[in-house]
Amino acid sequence: MLQMQQLAELQTIYPGLNKDLNELLKGISKDTLLRIMTHLMGMETYGTEEDDTLQVIESWFSESNQGFAQEAYDRIMNYEERHGVKLKIVHVISCLQILQRALELEDDGALDTKSKEESEIDLFYAMLLLNQHQDYNQTKDKEKTKKMFPDSWQYMAALLLNYNFPTSDIINFHFKDYAAAQVHKALMLFKFLESSTEGKALLQRLYKYYQINDWREYIAGILPIIAAWSKRDKASSVDLVLEKNDKYQDNLNFLQRFAMDNYAKQEDVDFRKLRESPLLKLDDHTFRVIHPLFIADKIYKGLYFLLNQLNSEKPPIINAFRSWYTTHFSEGVCLKNILTYAFPKTDALLFDEDMKKQHIIGPPDAYLRQGGAAFLFENKDILINAAIKEAYDLEQLMTEIDKKLVVKEGKPIGIGQLITNIRKLLNQENQYDPGFDKDTSVIYPILITHDKIFDTAGLNQVLHGKFNAELQQLTKEGLDTSRIRPLIIMNIDVLMEMAPLLRKGQITLKEVCEAYYAHCQPAPRAAFLTDAAFVQAMQDKMISFTDFIPHYLTDKLRTNWRSEDLFRYLFRETENQNAIGL
Repeated sequence: MLQMQQLAELQTIYPGLNKDLNELLKGISKDTLLRIMTHLMGMETYGTEEDDTLQVIESWFSESNQGFAQEAYDRIMNYEERHGVKLKIVHVISCLQILQRALELEDDGALDTKSKEESEIDLFYAMLLLNQHQDYNQTKDKEKTKKMFPDSWQYMAALLLNYNFPTSDIINFHFKDYAAAQVHKALMLFKFLESSTEGKALLQRLYKYYQINDWREYIAGILPIIAAWSKRDKASSVDLVLEKNDKYQDNLNFLQRFAMDNYAKQEDVDFRKLRESPLLKLDDHTFRVIHPLFIADKIYKGLYFLLNQLNSEKPPIINAFRSWYTTHFSEGVCLKNILTYAFPKTDALLFDEDMKKQHIIGPPDAYLRQGGAAFLFENKDILINAAIKEAYDLEQLMTEIDKKLVVKEGKPIGIGQLITNIRKLLNQENQYDPGFDKDTSVIYPILITHDKIFDTAGLNQVLHGKFNAELQQLTKEGLDTSRIRPLIIMNIDVLMEMAPLLRKGQITLKEVCEAYYAHCQPAPRAAFLTDAAFVQAMQDKMISFTDFIPHYLTDKLRTNWRSEDLFRYLFRETENQNAIGL
């Protein structure tokens, strides 16, 4: 499931060769740069599990560079044969960093002085050099990590987390599933905004920004971009070509809002500018997609940041916008709607406002019971500072995660809230569900997250370690914790993906949780022939719940289990289907 490959680096392919990145990129042909980088990212996100080295080399170099191309290919093949490894040439992060730096050089007028042939070679060196930097960042803190996590299982999880966290959202996603979830959330968001005076005021600013009349035009404008990427039939970049018709100017105006304009280096931490402007304008009728994740994010995630920006314009519409958004929409609408849809008939389904009416103090965000299985949900629509995210500093990252998901200013949060509510259930302090039996019921603690970065491999295992440490305190208090199941971090996206199946009874929440627990159990070293096979198997066991579920459902149902039922339900809730031409 989790593919780990060794990156092809400058010093491994060309030992002793030293190159400076700025000198390599200075003067690069912009046309060659865009052709190669966007094509390579298109290849990487097409769905193949590993690079086909020959295909990469052939697509990279023109006929006049065949001598260099053959030598590069031979060097890579010789290295793989000598060391018994498979090298990965194309790393999407390196592609984006090259594009990022080249746009900065273009802004300084420092491109287009090298020939196409020289540009191809220097871009190849630049890729290998940046791959080398990536490898250093990912492995530099092994000893520090060992001190932080002396337990071997937790150490492996922490290494994997630190290795992947800065880049996981960009390189580890299934485009169609991810895009579908963003559409679901966007539909709920637009309905939510239309339900209040302040929401309607925000929508008016959004409509003015995009020069549209309503949100249906926004959806209608962005879905063709998503469809173009989803329907491509080969590993390549995707261009959007506008037709010269009566809608040309409106379509051009709309797409230009998604296209890169003036590049500003100081604003581009974690590729912020590329995320904000995920299209490159090639001419007055052609736009190229930079990266599919960035365009999919424009459906919903990007809306939050744009609405926050528009809200801050004078006069501001909503004070403390982030808190308002996460409380009223992420929890009050998104989580509530999905759980209500997925579980129309159950023994108990309560939300915090229901429990507060029963005078319960500090209830969970949601509580579900099906028979003897009780599920506690804590909803955490949180963000990690971009500078911390991309720093490859596990100590700094864990400090930030602790503040977001364990304890904040001495107050339990996330995991701490789950522990608090487990204590109250076992002590019978909270009696909002008369059917809960503390002596027989099994409790499933679930953190609901809203950002793909929390699906990084290893994070669930690291946070379960923190959860388990807190759980030991309950044991010391004399409480029976034997029926408390391990922590699961569950992205709202995968909950939406499962919702139609849960609603129809094709799966149960208990079943999928137990399947994930079973998958994550460590295996003995003796079960594997080589250390490499053992390490790969352990890494596979540390994938997120979000990444595990599609494989589980495919194995279980043996059919195309993905459903549009939730989309149809949400669309009916936001008026008739013909409104946006679906």
